[in-house]
Amino acid sequence: MRALAFVLNAILALGLLVWLGLHFAWIRIPPNILPWAALNLDAPPGWSPRLRINSLSMDGPQCLMTLARSQLLYTPVDERPVKDGCGLESGVKIERSQIPYNQVFEARCAVVAGLYWYERDLEALARAHLGAGIARIDHWGTYACRNINARKEGRRSQHATANAIDIAGFVLSDGTTVQVLRDWGTDTPKGRFLAEAHRGACRYFNAVLGPNYNAEHRNHFHFDLGRARICR
Repeated sequence: MRALAFVLNAILALGLLVWLGLHFAWIRIPPNILPWAALNLDAPPGWSPRLRINSLSMDGPQCLMTLARSQLLYTPVDERPVKDGCGLESGVKIERSQIPYNQVFEARCAVVAGLYWYERDLEALARAHLGAGIARIDHWGTYACRNINARKEGRRSQHATANAIDIAGFVLSDGTTVQVLRDWGTDTPKGRFLAEAHRGACRYFNAVLGPNYNAEHRNHFHFDLGRARICR
């Protein structure tokens, strides 16, 4: 009994010390560590960024509040209720992010939040493999009211609700271009950068598809926040 009492008292004492440390700020918890705390997109993502992004995907107002606390410049877009599998809810239009894009796009808020975190990883990968930062991300679009792979029959694509983006390549700060179609799978710094960029996207998005998935993706990466979990 004495041993049990000692253990219980030790636990209580430790709990009291932790509470005092948090209350008086002796202990500082980094942003995005506590799963119930508000997300800070300008801080490192923490323990499970994909799950945190998915939580934003299920709560549009909370997602918009999270974007508002970041350095991202954006404009909320009018709701387009989903009809026949197509529409846009909790959508935003990017005005300025950490890395420029080749064209303006509208996407669901959570996709934009995922991209915002992902951009920081891309910048680090480009400097590590290619010795230069990223000046531009070249994408092929987000919203398109169509089925998967533009087939006449079948399920709607995640693009039908702007819940996806297709990325074809990058332009570096020194003018170098990196293209999925040309550089994927090559034993070169560009090829290794693309492999890491593809793998790194799986931290933030539920589906990450590239040239190894099928012929339709031989020239771009597809990222989405649909229900299917796949990284190929």
